[in-house]
Amino acid sequence: MATGSRAYVVRDAGSPGRLGKVYRMYPYTLQALLQALDEARLRSYNGPPQVVTVVADRQSTVIRRFEHGREVPVTDS
Repeated sequence: MATGSRAYVVRDAGSPGRLGKVYRMYPYTLQALLQALDEARLRSYNGPPQVVTVVADRQSTVIRRFEHGREVPVTDS
């Protein structure tokens, strides 16, 4: 079974239909996921809300959202 390439991406939250600016891409590993979550949390302290997404091929799925340094629920709306 062939799998496409995947990565974790830290970016501005933007709007539900259009995500914001990409800050950094991480490889698809557990260590990289922990780094991405920490970076998103720190960036959200004084900046706009941040999300961590999983990018697989050309599809992006938001897995975590941070506002003011805290994780908040991811909403589909």
